Amino acid sequence: MSAESVAEVYRRYAAARPEYRGVLLPGLLPHDACAADRRRPDRVTVLFIAESPPWTAGRREVAGPSDCLSPDYPYFWNDRYDAVRRPGAGPLSRGLAENLFLLLGLDGESRRENLDLFARNFFLVDTVRCVFRKNRKAAIPNDLIRMSAQEILGPEIAGLAPDYIVALGNTALAGLSEIEPYATALSGIGKITEIPGGLRESLFLESRLLCMPYPGGRNRRYLDTIESGFELIRDLTV
Repeated sequence: MSAESVAEVYRRYAAARPEYRGVLLPGLLPHDACAADRRRPDRVTVLFIAESPPWTAGRREVAGPSDCLSPDYPYFWNDRYDAVRRPGAGPLSRGLAENLFLLLGLDGESRRENLDLFARNFFLVDTVRCVFRKNRKAAIPNDLIRMSAQEILGPEIAGLAPDYIVALGNTALAGLSEIEPYATALSGIGKITEIPGGLRESLFLESRLLCMPYPGGRNRRYLDTIESGFELIRDLTV
């Protein structure tokens, strides 16, 4: 779908929900502002699905496409972002992109180099494509996730035709639960952290689907699960 079509889907949603005025930004699509599709590999071995783009750049809220290219906007595909380096920092102590690069064993000298390495085999999209200011409303509404999955994410997955899909966190899980064939495979699963190891393995082998806790600092207690999942992912590209 074009950026204009995606934005129109969110405008229709927002028009019926005035309570999200200033919270949901239908026309602000960081994936497109950062030209992520220019890095899309010809064959997507693994498609990562995250939640939604960040709502702040440094200490200010993002408000327009130019903010998405700011050196202090930590969106995954912003290759101008200047990530703070903390020597000796513990696992999962940085942003999504840097944590993913580390878990995948990518060793570029900059965000831009690591994105180039990442895009040889991988791609990443958001369950909700536009900015949703969670600093104003803490939780993304279920009906927004459902609508995004059915009208945007589902067609996007079909077009990318990845060999494997990795859901990073519960919003991604909820989105995939609205799209077949993943909805059937995920039937009865409520939270990623509650998926038993045996079921996690069968989803990977039978449905080519890996569901993992979001690789961020709040989930350090699941580090073993996250690291074992990324070991499977690295093996796919050897």
